[in-house]
Amino acid sequence: MMSRMRFLLVAMLVAVSAACNTAQGVKKDVAIGAEKTGEALHKGGEAVGEALQKTGEAVGGALKKGGEAVQKVVD
Repeated sequence: MMSRMRFLLVAMLVAVSAACNTAQGVKKDVAIGAEKTGEALHKGGEAVGEALQKTGEAVGGALKKGGEAVQKVVD
């Protein structure tokens, strides 16, 4: 009877220890995933910002050339 109780106690301690390690592993995995997602979003935001800036420069250049052409016709 005593050996059975001892076995159950040890088994419960092992189970609790494994559960704690699993929970910590999940927390670490979630933290790593969140960090990688944040980095990807940051890089994506930078790429979109650069694309918008280039688009704005292209549109501005086209408008400037159009305005110069109209000005030549008017003069």
